Order: sequence, then structure tokens, then C-alpha cells
Amino acid sequence: MNYQQLFANILPSKQLITDELLRFAYATDASLYRIVPQLVLLVKTESQMIQVIKIANYHHVPITFRTAGTSLSGQALTEHVLVVLSSDSWLDYTINQSGELITLQAGVIGAHANRYLSPYQRQIGPDPASINTAKIGGIIANNSSGMCCGTSKNSYATLAHIRAIFADGYIFDSHSQTLVAQFKHDKADFIAQIEQIRQTIISNPELVKFIRQKFAIKNTSGYSLNAFLDFSDPIAIIEHLLVGSEGTLAFISQVSLTTLPIKPYRSLNLIAADLNTLMQLTMQIGHLEIEAIELLDHVSLASVAHITELNAFLAPIPADASVIMLEIASSNQFELVSKIEQLASLVAQHEIIHQTGFINQAEQQQVLWKIRKGILPNIAAKRPLGSTVIIEDIAVEIEKLADLISDLRDLLQQFAYANSAIFGHVLAGNIHFVLTPDFAQADEVAKYDQFMHQFTQLVAQKYQGSLKAEHGSGRNIAPFAQLEWGQQCWEIMWQIKYLFDPQLILNPEVKLTKDYTLHIHNLKQLPNVDPLIDVCMECGFCEPVCPSRNLSLTPRQRNAVSRHFSSLSANAQQAWQQTFQYAVIDSCATTGLCETRCPIGINTGEFVKTLQPSRSQILSHTQVIKWQKRKVAMANFTTKIIGKANLAKITSYLHKYYPRLPIYLPSLPALAPDLNLVNNDYLQQAVSVTLLPSCPSRIFASNNAIMAYPAQQLLTKLGFKVKYLAQTNSLCCGQLYHSQNNSLMVNQCATQLQQQLDLAEGYYLIDNSSCAGFAKQYQGLNLLDLNWFLCQYIPRQRLVKRYRKLALHLDCSSSKLAHAQQLIELVKQCSEIVVIPEQIYCCGFAGDKGFNLPELNASSLASLAKQISDCEIGVSFNRNCQIGLSYHGGKNYVSLVELILNCLVE
Repeated sequence: MNYQQLFANILPSKQLITDELLRFAYATDASLYRIVPQLVLLVKTESQMIQVIKIANYHHVPITFRTAGTSLSGQALTEHVLVVLSSDSWLDYTINQSGELITLQAGVIGAHANRYLSPYQRQIGPDPASINTAKIGGIIANNSSGMCCGTSKNSYATLAHIRAIFADGYIFDSHSQTLVAQFKHDKADFIAQIEQIRQTIISNPELVKFIRQKFAIKNTSGYSLNAFLDFSDPIAIIEHLLVGSEGTLAFISQVSLTTLPIKPYRSLNLIAADLNTLMQLTMQIGHLEIEAIELLDHVSLASVAHITELNAFLAPIPADASVIMLEIASSNQFELVSKIEQLASLVAQHEIIHQTGFINQAEQQQVLWKIRKGILPNIAAKRPLGSTVIIEDIAVEIEKLADLISDLRDLLQQFAYANSAIFGHVLAGNIHFVLTPDFAQADEVAKYDQFMHQFTQLVAQKYQGSLKAEHGSGRNIAPFAQLEWGQQCWEIMWQIKYLFDPQLILNPEVKLTKDYTLHIHNLKQLPNVDPLIDVCMECGFCEPVCPSRNLSLTPRQRNAVSRHFSSLSANAQQAWQQTFQYAVIDSCATTGLCETRCPIGINTGEFVKTLQPSRSQILSHTQVIKWQKRKVAMANFTTKIIGKANLAKITSYLHKYYPRLPIYLPSLPALAPDLNLVNNDYLQQAVSVTLLPSCPSRIFASNNAIMAYPAQQLLTKLGFKVKYLAQTNSLCCGQLYHSQNNSLMVNQCATQLQQQLDLAEGYYLIDNSSCAGFAKQYQGLNLLDLNWFLCQYIPRQRLVKRYRKLALHLDCSSSKLAHAQQLIELVKQCSEIVVIPEQIYCCGFAGDKGFNLPELNASSLASLAKQISDCEIGVSFNRNCQIGLSYHGGKNYVSLVELILNCLVE
């Protein structure tokens, strides 16, 4: 069957992905599996989704839904049609007046929902570790939880209403009483069967007892049979069956969640003891209001032992001990102190090896949390090259946890997985452990299969536990559902599946399967390509900040495609080459913002630069600047003859046929005059600074029509003696050449600049954030960011708020720096309201790519104009970024220096 033809009439061609390389890219999620779909559909609206589902149902086409692809068990993969929510859509939300209820479309990232709720001092209940990337649709579909929410605050428990599309395209919306009444009328037989299943369950006391027991602990394997016990209303049962259904019963379009108050006063204690003592302590204090209790075994502790700032907390802990991280939270300081006193008294009753004591300082708490957060990335980074990262996820009654961990360690030892760390949410009886098998080896696959059979027997049979507590069952655990649930529950679950999805088209082989070897098919292999990306575990945490995520590929996808590309034959590589060049190399901004979100610190941008041909041209920096200024002068001259709009149209048209020809943007600044770099020696007693104008400052004139060099003008007004290096016009930090993969000129620039800096005095400043970041990170030069300098030395009393509302863009370099928040606070001194647009992290201008690959800048800033429509101006810290931001935002973006000059009181 030709899948493409089926959907071609309902979706634009750009939303149908058939290219083999791109389909492989979408075969990448955070799980241990890889399955390449025959077709990928990027769906932007609910109406499109309804049409897709109706066609799939009519033609019996299997479809699988995906939001962020951070799921760990293979529930977002298919060999048929993969339906992906476009990341620039499905983002609407509403909050009731008090913030107690939030309604979210499926594409909203969990952390963003919490950001929207922060003014109300509230948050959503689910708190998965992937919350900065995972989207609401996936969070609900997997019944995701995390460290703090347990079973009382998870997706199931906090669900208020749900809107979903059934397998026949019918809309189920429990928020609307009108639609509920219509559903009951149209789907009377469906309702009757729900009621029949409920009657079957509640009429069997043994079955009721078993289901209650299964859901007394965290459980995401199988369907939410507890819905039939928790509710009698069939609508409520349907709502809660959809939670944790992993896309196998319907597509969840929108949800309303009850929210939780944020308790601002927190305290954290790290307690070391033997495992049994820690379990006894946990059970003793479990009934109290505890925010989280995180267990870390000795392997977990060893994985982070190299982090220097943790030594003070870990040094006294012996190798055979475990620790718990005990966190409490309160709405006020008095209540917090009372809790600390009560818990400290209980802790003192046990044989504790070591404890930090309750720590209230936020900075020290953040250091301590690095222990918990550092386990997975450190294990992943140190795993054997080529191996896959698997995170198993189980839960048992807390009374059984110590014995389970002991048996699990024996089993891991038996299968030579002895270095697996065991950690998790002990208050919920929920633990994780990490395996790193190399599935390129047949014997490793066989060993993993044998391990899974014994492991599932241990957890499900001996300890009556959950084979998946919070990660969703997916392909990994579906073959063992019958083992865990027994024949009767398994048959009820199949009955539910057939009721919702008679054609079995929705996410087949997930949750339920009759292929008992499914867990060892399509296992992911991770061949080594380059040390810069070899440790990538394809978690997808990097994706939300990537400027090309809506245009071509994300960092995770670039890494995955590059791995596979390296293993292809020469002929196969040739077939992929054109798409590879554009999607992997050309359209990558290479700014490395992905590094800030990667748990292992991978900078895919640096890797992509190595894929570019190395340039050996040795034009001096002076020659390069002259050539760039000549191009700007030519463009500005032409606009005087034919106008800016006409030149933009002409260059855009020609660029389609001659991609190497840059486009003209109407926001292109005027040509900068030769800077009059004169030392202000008349400030005799002033502090001296040495100022290096960046390349963009020498090419582009100021946006504010300030005649003098703005940086010098501001520093002079602030009372600093400004000096310049002797050969300023020939000096450069080298970033210009680094982006061209020209290591010869990069090194030459560093040497020349360092020689001049050695002769200078005072502070060494450069007026562009990306240049400062590059000089420090890559060149080791002691050049300070002028913007940082202003944060430290501008007297706040000399600033007035001349603007009512302005837009702020933190460019890639600024957002990586420790003083990013200081920059925001300084800008707030100049405006009543400061808007930081949502979903825009890197603008995608990326040096000169805004001219040479304009679609990257346009894609990244597609939502900018709407978000800043009522702002007076915009502010950014990078000159090139300001060009693209001004054009796509429709507002004039200025530098921080220009903003301060406008708001500085003499």
C-alpha cells in the first residue's frame, strides 16, 4: 500500500516525509529500539489529525503518535506511519483565574506549563526527569510521574478533563457537557460495554483485590484498570483509561489538570547508612509530608565521586553504604523548622553512618542534587563505546524493596551487569537501574533476552511488583504483560483495546502483544563516529532549544543520522548525500546551544563543523573586514536606487537558484564608519579598560544613529579610561574562521591577540557576547564580555525606565554564561515590562547564515512578531542576531550598550 498517496490530499507536501534519511532521523527516540517508518506525517492541527486517523482507520493503516520522543520503552516507533506533532503547533493553554486548573494542548512542554503557572505559585503534578523536553501529550499518555508526585499527584490523579480523538475520528471531550451528552447518545453501545467490563471486575472480589494491590504502588504497565474501581461514571472511566494508554486507545489532543501549590521553603538532608536501615527509616517517616526520598546505591555514588564540589558531602561515606536524599518543603519558615526538628529526632533513632544535616541554602541544595542528577549522564558518558543505555524502571511495596534490591543485585551479577547503578524514588518503592549492552554483538542480545525473562519473573511473580512504574511499558515490557497481570486481566485489557480500536491501528504492539520476543527485535545499535558525539544516548533533551528543529533536524537526529551514515556503503552514502549535506550540515546553526541541555554536555554544533571541508584561505582579518564592508556598502547603495523591498525580493528570488548568493534583509544596518578609536586620556584618575571592537561593530553602524562608537561613548560616560590595542583593526578573536573550520587562521588570531593583550592594562573587554564566549571557551583568552562588565559597574540609580515594554533575546553565548540572569535584571531597569519570547532560544542567524540560509533564521523566529507586537523595541547582545530579530520581529533590536545610553541619567 502506498501510504503517501493516502495522505497526500489532506496534508501539504512539506508535512509528508518520505526521504529515507529523514525517516531514519524520526526513527530515533530515547529507547533501546530503532524502527524506520515508511512515512512520517507532521501534523499541525486537530482537524488534520482527525482526517489522518479517519483515513488510517478506513484503510486499516497502523499509525503511531509521537510528541517529544523522550519515552524510554519503544512506544513511539513504528514500521508503518509515524504521526508526529509539529513542534511549532499544539501550544495553546489557558489558566483559570486562581491558577488551580490549567488546560494544555498536547504539544506544550511540561516545564513550560510550570512556567505559565509560576505567577500563581502553582505547578502541575507530574514531574518526570524529562520535564524540560517531554510534552503534555506524552506525559499523560505514559502517566508519567517522577521524584515527588508518587501516585497521588501523577497524571491519573490530577486529571480534570480530557479531549481525545478515537480510532474512528470521533471527538471525545469530557470538558463540554454538550459533547458528553452527544457522546453518550452516539456511543451508547460503547458506554454499555464499558459498564459491562466494570461489572465483570467489581463482581469478582479476588480480581478487585488484585487490581487494588497493583495500583497501590506506581504502575504504568498495562491499562489503568483501577479506573473501573475508582469511578462508576463511564465518562470518568474512559477519561482515566486514556491516561497511561500510550497512544493505543486514542490520540490525546488536550487535557485539563488540577494544579498543586508550590512550597517555597525547602530543606535537604543526605543520609548514609546500610540499605536495611535506610528502608526502616523511610517506612517510619513515610506517613509524614515528605517531598521526596531518593535512594542512591554505592555504584551510583561512585559514578559522581569525581565531581570535586561533592567531595565534602561524599567523603565520609564508605563504599558499601547507600544514601537517601530526603527533601521536605513547606509554605512558611516556621512550618519548615518544625518539620526539620521532627525528622531530625526520628533520624537520630537509627544507626546512621553519616548525614549532612538539613540544609536550607538553595545553592548548597543545588550542589547536592548534582549527585542524583549526575548518575545517568555520568554512567552514559563512561559506558563502553557502541553500547546502548537502558534504564529499567520497577516498583514494589516499600516493605519488600530492600529484599528486591538484594535479589536484583545478585541477578545483575549473574548476568555480568554488576556495575549497574540502582537508584530511584524510594518513598514510592520505585527504583531504576541502568544497563549498557552492545546490541551489535549477538551474544549480548541473547544475554539481554535471558536477563529480561528472569528479571520479570523476579519482580512480577516473587515480589508482585510493577514491571514499569513510570516510564510506560512500550515494546520493552508488552511481551511480559500476561506474566505480570495474569490471564483474566490480560483478556480484559485486550477487550478494552478492541473496544477503543477495533482495527488495531493505533500504536500496535505497544502495551499488548502476542509476540513474546518483541523486546529483542529492532534493538538500537550505536556505532562510533566521532568522540564528540559517540557518547550520545539519544535522549532528546537537546531538541527544544535547537533553531532548526522545525526546519530540518535536531541535534539528536543529526547524531543518529551521522552514526548510520558512517556505516553505509559508498553507493548508499551517495544516495543520502544531498539530504545529508543540507539537513545535517548546512542547516545546523553550529552555535552549540544544545550543549546546555545535554545531560552529557555534547556540542553537536562542534561535531557538525568537523563535517565541513577545512578551509585554508589565509586572507588577513583586515582584508576580510574590508570585503564584508564592501558588500554592505554595495547593498546599501543599491537600495537607494531600487529600494529595500525590491532588493530583498530580487535577492530572495535569485537565492532559490543560486544558493551561494546571499539575500538582502531590509533590516541590514548602514555601513559603519571607520571607528575613531581615540584614547580618552583626559580621564586621569579613572579605572583603565582596554576595549576591542568586534568585527560586526566595525562593519555595521549602530541601530540608534549614535555617531560615536557606542561602547566607548558609554564607558566614557561611566567614567572609565578607554584604551585600544596598537593593532586593533587587524585583530580578531578567531570565531569568524572557526565557523569556517579554518584552524590555521583561528590559531593565528589567538596568537596575535594574546601578544597584544600581554602589553595592555586594566580590564580587557570585547563588545559582542559571542566573541567573548568564543575567546574564553576556545581560545583561552582573558577577554571579558562588555555586557557582563556593565552588569557589574553600572550604578542602577542612574538608570530610568524609558520604555513601557521591550523584548529581550538572550543569544546563545549569553544564555550559556553564568551572568545571564544579571543581564535580564539590568535590562529590567530600563523598561516597565520585559518580554522574553517563548520557544525562541537561538535565533538561527548564526554568523552569516541569516543571509546565506535565510530559512533557518525565519523558521526559528516564526513566532516572534506575534509575541512582541506591542513592544517598543528589542534588545540583544549580538550584532548579527539583531539583524534577523529586527526583520522577523518587526521591531528595532538594539544592543545593551545602546539601550543603556538611552536610559542613562547624566
